[in-house]
Amino acid sequence: MSQKNAAELCGVVLKEIYGEVSAKVASVLLEYGRLNLTTLARYSQLPERVVKQTLVVLIQLHLVVHFSHKEGFRDEVYYECAWMKIYELLHAGKMIAMARDRFGNDGAYVVDHMLQMGHVRVSDFLAGSGLSNKPKVDVPSLDLNESTTGDSDSATTAPASLSSLKAIMGDLLQRRYLIQVFEHHMQPETDVVNALRLQVAKQVKERQGVISDLKLKKLVDVQMTEKMRDLALGDVSEHAGMKKRMVDVESMDFQRPNKRARLANTFEDVSGKEAIWEIDENIVVRVNHDKFLVLFRNMELVALSERRVGKIPSLIYKELLKIMEDKILCCQDAIADQDNPDPKKKIKISTLEIFRNLDKEVELEGTIAPLPTNNGGKKRQRDDLDDDSTPQGANGAVKPEDDDDDDDEEEGEDSFNDDDDDEMDPEAIAKKKRMNLIKMHLEILAQDSYHFVNLEGTRALGEWSVNFAALTKTLKQVEFEKIVEQKFGGIATRLLRILQDKGKLDEKQLATIAFRKATTIRSTLSSLQESGHVELQEVPKTTDRAASRTIFLWFYDPERARLNLLHDIYKALARTLQRIAQEKHDVLPLLEKAERTDIQGKEELYLSKGERRTIARFRVMEEKLLAQVLRLDRQVLVFRDF
Repeated sequence: MSQKNAAELCGVVLKEIYGEVSAKVASVLLEYGRLNLTTLARYSQLPERVVKQTLVVLIQLHLVVHFSHKEGFRDEVYYECAWMKIYELLHAGKMIAMARDRFGNDGAYVVDHMLQMGHVRVSDFLAGSGLSNKPKVDVPSLDLNESTTGDSDSATTAPASLSSLKAIMGDLLQRRYLIQVFEHHMQPETDVVNALRLQVAKQVKERQGVISDLKLKKLVDVQMTEKMRDLALGDVSEHAGMKKRMVDVESMDFQRPNKRARLANTFEDVSGKEAIWEIDENIVVRVNHDKFLVLFRNMELVALSERRVGKIPSLIYKELLKIMEDKILCCQDAIADQDNPDPKKKIKISTLEIFRNLDKEVELEGTIAPLPTNNGGKKRQRDDLDDDSTPQGANGAVKPEDDDDDDDEEEGEDSFNDDDDDEMDPEAIAKKKRMNLIKMHLEILAQDSYHFVNLEGTRALGEWSVNFAALTKTLKQVEFEKIVEQKFGGIATRLLRILQDKGKLDEKQLATIAFRKATTIRSTLSSLQESGHVELQEVPKTTDRAASRTIFLWFYDPERARLNLLHDIYKALARTLQRIAQEKHDVLPLLEKAERTDIQGKEELYLSKGERRTIARFRVMEEKLLAQVLRLDRQVLVFRDF
């Protein structure tokens, strides 16, 4: 990996969580690339036995992948560091919080312990939980089923029974927050691609016979794209990783956790037995980070919509995205589908569906101001118009006769909105009004320049879709411009937008469009170039490339600029985490003293005023630095993962 700052960050993260030995082994792999065991032990200057034990832990956590092939008469195993998986350790807290929000404490318990174990067989996880199907008795425990974070607010408690734990694991697997682990998950992506390409090429040759290398490459590339997508997503069928079991209806002493699980049963025969789907205990599972990235992206889009159009439309937008969650497998897959749109595969959510799922406590009454009228607020009735009058369009234009159908539709809608209200009960009127308000808020989101939603049809008061590719591109540009404006001022943002819109420009043209003097923008352009946000291209007029006879064109490459910014963010993250570790090391003896069981809760008695002041000062500084880590991590998510 050529990203030096990212490699340093991974070493800092591993050292903080798993210790110096794990960090040293991973740092050597990041620096030298794939190595075998002997070479890795020599470069890391550690005993081979220690390196073996460390690799077992890192492979279990998917932080190191391995691949073996024959060299002579023996198999040689090479190891490679999966640096992206190391970075994902920073998301553990947010992932547990997301699981608690959607699945309760039971879901948070499963995700928390799965993150600690890496991957595990379902039967081993159930056995290791220490639970049974007997009623749970509240007795003091030795914290075996609590989170290792040490934070009581974020601690996860074990489910009430073994059947509840198994049911929530099945729900997490069906909704792809857990995925089944296969052999290719433990191997480097390059080796998986090469092996699959050889297999596909062999199959193509068997079918096509003798063909040219160019035609073979084209056919293989077409199949490789689809096969790699299927390999990355895995089995996406409804009951993947599940098995059917017949149970007695009367003996079912547990309640299914939600509607999805209640609909899992297929039939009930006359003998009183029911077939239900439950998670297969023989499969190996792990947490699916890609699915949580979908939730993180939805959070950012909701926050962006709130800044653009307000609180209430953002709540409706949040509900729309939440309904889409189960239909989106990963962030990049949704974007790839929109690059080649297929109307049958497009995800559409109706206004009626949003109405059914929207929280009733969200008050919509009075959130949209009524349109002004010219007749004192009274509706103008069609009967009041003169029958002989000519129908007028906008600006007095005569409306064509073809618009009669549209008039009939409008009259039908008006009659539905007005005349039917007298025959409906108050509850139905309130529901209809609420649905219309939801539709109006969705129209506001669709009419915004960012186009948060797109209208796809009129069924059920309108069907709506989301163009994630365009929205994520807009989100990245907005975030990038915000950073540039904070560092270099508003004029820098203006210059970036001009270069993005016009392309390559020389200094004089750029100053003219920006309504600035060339001498005033020169320093700003130099600062942007030093930061890697804009680039300079030389176009010589003569072969001697003299500066006086050379045109210098400024241009802006968004992808390259964001990549350079990512390197800076990695470096800032590493420095911030190192600062936290150093500050903690300076007061470590005092913190260990304060965390003793005989002192906790009695700090005023056993700690002096100066010691309490020092601990309080450290906690405040640690909180500020951790908040900075969260802000930087959010920017990495926006620029790299969405």
